[in-house]
Amino acid sequence: MPKDWGVFTSWGRLIAASGFVGVTFTHRLQYPGKSLENGAADVLEAINYVRTNAEQYNIDKERTCLIAYSAGGPMLTLAMRGNTPFVRCLVAFYVFMDIQQSDFRKTETAENLRAFSPIAYLQRDTSKIPPLFVARAGHDEVPTMLDSIDRFIMEALAKSIALNFANHPTGAHGFDNQNDDERSKEIIREAITFIKLHTEPENVK
Repeated sequence: MPKDWGVFTSWGRLIAASGFVGVTFTHRLQYPGKSLENGAADVLEAINYVRTNAEQYNIDKERTCLIAYSAGGPMLTLAMRGNTPFVRCLVAFYVFMDIQQSDFRKTETAENLRAFSPIAYLQRDTSKIPPLFVARAGHDEVPTMLDSIDRFIMEALAKSIALNFANHPTGAHGFDNQNDDERSKEIIREAITFIKLHTEPENVK
């Protein structure tokens, strides 16, 4: 199940070791199958569960960071719509920032492709987009992945959103788990620092 995948369990342990509460969960997002709405429902259910049980798990329900990897990029849009003020920041590691050119086109409607493409929210009220950290793998082999990230970055800069960007020039897709090199470690440290900056009480307005 997704919550048991190495990328999630390793990041969960790292997040916990960094002084946060890391939550991994199983979802029904299955690229490129028709699953965006099911995946979104599972993400929202997980968030609602954590917030409802925040006291039990010693969590501040008003200070959350949503992290996505790879095909999970579309789930970032759930925090770009203006109704999740408790999501203080977003972290995106080698994710689809525009699925309108991805293989999701084979299964999803044009309406869903737009609704779940982070780049589409740059055409709306960008003040609703939380501070965002994007990590890019220079040797990403997933079709249209780099193009979607590059176009998002260019447009995000033009719109002057709160954006931190880290590029791994020689990194493969999944470099944080696949490339044991100094640049991977540097980007991971940058992401942790970013999360801390935007979720610690003294840094929250």
